[in-house]
Amino acid sequence: MTTLLVPSSVSAFALSPSSLELTGKRGETVISSITILNTQNVDTEYYIGLMGFQPKDDTGAPEFYTTETGSYELANWILFENDSFVVPALSASEVSFKVVVPDDVLSQGYFAAITVSPAPSDVVASNGAIIEAKTAALVFLTVQGETEERLELLDFVSSGSGDVFDLLTRRYEFRLQNQGNVHVTPAGTIRLTGFFGQTVLEYDANHEDGRVLPSSTRKFSVVEEEGNSMSWYNTVAFQMSHLAIGPVTATLDLTYGESGTIQSSLSFWLFPWQLMVTLLGLAIALRILYWFLRQKRYN
Repeated sequence: MTTLLVPSSVSAFALSPSSLELTGKRGETVISSITILNTQNVDTEYYIGLMGFQPKDDTGAPEFYTTETGSYELANWILFENDSFVVPALSASEVSFKVVVPDDVLSQGYFAAITVSPAPSDVVASNGAIIEAKTAALVFLTVQGETEERLELLDFVSSGSGDVFDLLTRRYEFRLQNQGNVHVTPAGTIRLTGFFGQTVLEYDANHEDGRVLPSSTRKFSVVEEEGNSMSWYNTVAFQMSHLAIGPVTATLDLTYGESGTIQSSLSFWLFPWQLMVTLLGLAIALRILYWFLRQKRYN
């Protein structure tokens, strides 16, 4: 669910699902639906709108715009039976719609946003101010045919300065550029292996199922830095449970589409000094205790 506008008065409702994946052929009519959940104690009328969207930046955040009538935009192909629907209090209503795919469009990906608001668009415009919130469900339509799925890895980096670190919990980032003509959702892992090839940690490389739209670049952030916020005990416990020292290799392994693959790696040195200091301190303490007990027994 994507909120388009910041409301000056809050209206309690929700939209499901937040995104829809549709496929169709030229000249075909695709049927789908969304669900509007009214969490208020009164029956409420909700108004449907349609907009186009594109990536705002490399974070994948959508930037919405009004499409021109007659243009080859998905928003112009989506048809609802009515422009508004009444949802009973504290209940949900399923709203069906159809996508009429023109018979002369290119085989590629098309994108649109179905917006839902408790106020009609013309009322919002005439007031010259934002009076209610709009919520959107993103629609991704792939017109079957001569489509191309191609991702290019631009970079794979890890946060922090220098080449020696004390913790594995850092931010790993990579950027993908979509050089095809359909949206792609990569899947895979970032695997950290130690000096002897043992797997120390493994992370989901795309835990949010982020999509990369055609002719766009998206940055994926995988692991948040935690070292600065961890206590000494938690740091040592983490280093013990993910024991590694010396060279560590982080391998990015992705798959996408039917047969696309991407792989890259980076290396750094790991020196868990907190664990080393703790073990040294324990060894000294045990040595002193042994010496004390031996002296006591001798006396």
